[in-house]
Amino acid sequence: MVKKHKNHSENRLQSLYDCFPALKIMVEMFSTLDDINLCIKDVEGHYLCVNDAFLRSVPRFRREEVLGKTAFEIYSENLAIGYQHQDQQLLSKGENLNDQLEMITNPDGSLGWYLTNKYLLIDQEKKVHAIIGMSRDLHAVSTKDPRYAKLAVALRKIQTCYNEPLRIQELADETGLSMSQFERLMHSMIQITPRQYLTRQRVEAAALLLRNTDKKVVDIALDCGFSDQASFSKQFKKITGLPPLKYRSMNRIQE
Repeated sequence: MVKKHKNHSENRLQSLYDCFPALKIMVEMFSTLDDINLCIKDVEGHYLCVNDAFLRSVPRFRREEVLGKTAFEIYSENLAIGYQHQDQQLLSKGENLNDQLEMITNPDGSLGWYLTNKYLLIDQEKKVHAIIGMSRDLHAVSTKDPRYAKLAVALRKIQTCYNEPLRIQELADETGLSMSQFERLMHSMIQITPRQYLTRQRVEAAALLLRNTDKKVVDIALDCGFSDQASFSKQFKKITGLPPLKYRSMNRIQE
């Protein structure tokens, strides 16, 4: 069965290469990159191609065991639901996904953060043939990074005061940098914008409260710096792929 899936995926991928010659060059370029996960899926969600970095993110599987499978056969249910919803939104709207901040909850309870881009592979007749996904692993901020000193005040404030109504301009002022300098330096160091980093801290704190406490969603939203439950729920689902209560039920810490 694995061989059958692999052969079908290889044939489907070759047909994409025939229609889009530049695609093969792109796959070769990304094949050995360490920090970017690349995958190509057909419109039904079957994996047709993955690079080495992608395989390292799913160490239980060999390449031939991934090809031809869907996210539900590779990932936990909560992750698969999120990925499926994301792909369906892409296909229904006909728009690419750019710099989407994503949080995943690993089986051991640890949290992983990624910056994801997804592109529809469309021919001249506007037919969608596949979805190309690229995700960059966002590692924790290193205090040893030479750029850290210039951003330390702002980073510490975001990390400790995320529940307050912080303004990005005020954070830039505290570093002594202009807004454009502050945003460029932050992006060069952690690959996301200051606002995305603030959102990351708030969502991560909320995820821990959902898993570890019985607090109401509205209280968690306000405790983590969101203006109301509606804006929190929308942002949380966008980043994790799940509504807060669904996330709680699927990731609850057992006593």
